[in-house]
Amino acid sequence: MSTALTAWLGGFIRWLLKGCKTSLKDETEGNFDATWGGSYEIENYIIGIITAIIIIAIIILLFFI
Repeated sequence: MSTALTAWLGGFIRWLLKGCKTSLKDETEGNFDATWGGSYEIENYIIGIITAIIIIAIIILLFFI
């Protein structure tokens, strides 16, 4: 996955976890202050990587085991 797609996925997941109360555009573009990762973009990227790993693991479990 490209880093932009992974960061967008992380922003989307974060937006869902916040209950869709913020702007999706602000979440995916990193227009908020960082809380734990140094910058909002890095936080979205890390969340996106974790989400992608979980999705790949679920696909492997469903189709290959």
